Amino acid sequence: MKVLFVCTGNTCRSPLAEALCAARNPDWEVRSRGLAAYENAKATVLAADMARERGCDLSAHQAHMVLARDMDWADAVYGLTTAHAATLRTVFPAFAGKVRTMPGGDVPDPLGGTLSDYRICAGRIEQDVAEL
Repeated sequence: MKVLFVCTGNTCRSPLAEALCAARNPDWEVRSRGLAAYENAKATVLAADMARERGCDLSAHQAHMVLARDMDWADAVYGLTTAHAATLRTVFPAFAGKVRTMPGGDVPDPLGGTLSDYRICAGRIEQDVAEL
């Protein structure tokens, strides 16, 4: 199974989803991308902390924009919010059938938030990944 997670900047939510999904499903290929990513930006410090607390490592993460080749590669594409999923379906209509939202609905964006906000986000992503 090839799974792609997409959020806005590819520095918080989608990298966490990628790391947690890959750890839970070692036989899957998992990637993450952003709709408005700054190429090669690192994961935020707090996202990396949340990953580390859960036994994952985001130290090598580099943000990337989602491209058609990413959509083509994936068997399933998960938008971290309904708006992300809607944008993916609009921008990449040929791949609309692959696009889904996270099982628990919109994952709140912790960017600029507190450690508690990141913990809530990571917990939600863990629950969602368990349902894939």
